[in-house]
Amino acid sequence: MIRKNVSMEDEYLQKLQPFLDKNNGNLSAAIRDAIELADAALRGHESVEDALEYFTEGSTKYPEIRNSLIESGECILISQLSFRWLIENTDGILVDDELVSELFNPYQIKTASDLLEYLNTRSRNMGWGIKVSINTLQEDKTEVILLENGDPSLRAYLAEAISIFLGRYLNLDVSFVHRKSNSIRIFLKEHRSDMEVPPGIRKNFGTLDYTFKEIRSKPEFWTSLVERYRQQRYQRVNLNKDVFEAFLSGEIPDVTSFFEASAGKPIQEIPLYELFAISKKLIFVTQLATDVERTVERGKINIKIRHQFSDEIAIEKLIALFSKLFMAAGHAFEARTVSNLITLEFKEPCSAYSSSNGKY
Repeated sequence: MIRKNVSMEDEYLQKLQPFLDKNNGNLSAAIRDAIELADAALRGHESVEDALEYFTEGSTKYPEIRNSLIESGECILISQLSFRWLIENTDGILVDDELVSELFNPYQIKTASDLLEYLNTRSRNMGWGIKVSINTLQEDKTEVILLENGDPSLRAYLAEAISIFLGRYLNLDVSFVHRKSNSIRIFLKEHRSDMEVPPGIRKNFGTLDYTFKEIRSKPEFWTSLVERYRQQRYQRVNLNKDVFEAFLSGEIPDVTSFFEASAGKPIQEIPLYELFAISKKLIFVTQLATDVERTVERGKINIKIRHQFSDEIAIEKLIALFSKLFMAAGHAFEARTVSNLITLEFKEPCSAYSSSNGKY
């Protein structure tokens, strides 16, 4: 046991009075209780100052604001489990504009700094426990918004809402989002959006947004289609009407328009590695084949297409479909088929297909 002489002013002695009363005037016992309480209060806070700010400002404001919002009917209490379920099951669907505007007033918030200051204040007042900051990477001057602490689901929701607000009102887009267990980093870039949601935000937060809007617009159609795919274990073929009509008439359909639209360039300008990637997407969407892979054998590129057709005429048409595509792109190759495997062996060595970034 260590014995120390402790000197304190009467002001602090008065603050110890509840502990003295509890311990019948025993100062040592009172100080021990105060230390135990201080230790518990400091947990979850980075410093004494941080804890003092929380208990002297945040905790006094939070219950009052919370209770008034609940009493007015503007807010409701919901369990963390229920809230997490809502967030996780709407992942990929963008937060509506009216919710973003309700959270961040575009008439009052004019800069990213205004936004972060407002959000930090609201987080303290509402007891969210989330801290938001912004910094600039020295190497390329990229601005990065950092959200830390708080509930992970609420943090994810706020990250998306912040990004949408920045995209709609402050001409910024999101190039990348780095999610960790206790933080989210949003990497920003300039973008003129004209009030539309920029593509980077859709890519990082709204990959299912258009999909769900289509489902809501035609629920009977999509419900029926999904049910058929489920019942038939995806053993269905999904074709464009023009492609199907060409097959019905005995012709070989031209699918170059699909590739040109996907690549954003004429078929002759699409490199082989990109043709392969789009072919994989086409096969996945249409179910014309089960898989496609690219290999290099004896220094030459092979594209292997696996299918489940047994009729020779059907297999020949599938070979003709892909042959027509790669010939239109200006590639020479030899097609072979064995059982359920079609192999396209390109005649030039793989080095001939190298692009500026080393891909083929």
